[in-house]
Amino acid sequence: MAFMPSYVEALREGYTRDPLQPETPPIIDQIERQAEWFVRLLAQPPHHVVLSDGSLGERTPETELWYVEGETFLGSISVRPKLDEALEAWGGHVGYTVRPSARGQGHASAMLAAMLDHIGETLPLDRVTLTVHLDNPASMRVIEKNGGAVRDEVDHPWIEGLRGRRYWIALR
Repeated sequence: MAFMPSYVEALREGYTRDPLQPETPPIIDQIERQAEWFVRLLAQPPHHVVLSDGSLGERTPETELWYVEGETFLGSISVRPKLDEALEAWGGHVGYTVRPSARGQGHASAMLAAMLDHIGETLPLDRVTLTVHLDNPASMRVIEKNGGAVRDEVDHPWIEGLRGRRYWIALR
């Protein structure tokens, strides 16, 4: 809860956990007004998600961690220990994002390095996959700096014209 004011400030400056579904001003206002509800939602997310075709599907388990300095929220990183077919095609095991005012300062590289150490110590994975949009060279550099090897380039499964690069990062 101590980081919620800074988190809301990050949302207002353009931070989003999912660039394909950015938070709208009314959602940001709700998060600010109902901060305790939002923190509970992060800790205990719903078991189902709305899929691209509008149907409900099982939510893939995911752990999200916040990256902070003092009381300032800088970004978040998440890990999914198992991938379903959709996340294997686009998304991968690890996702991260940094608030706009903190980009270009090495935070993403530090977050990813720490998460890779955490995964290697706690999960039975030999490697992880990450996906990045082709128009995001900064994230490509972060992944490559952390040992990422290009796996392939793929079309987004439900957004026409969006292409990405999938990477492998060996943990062992």
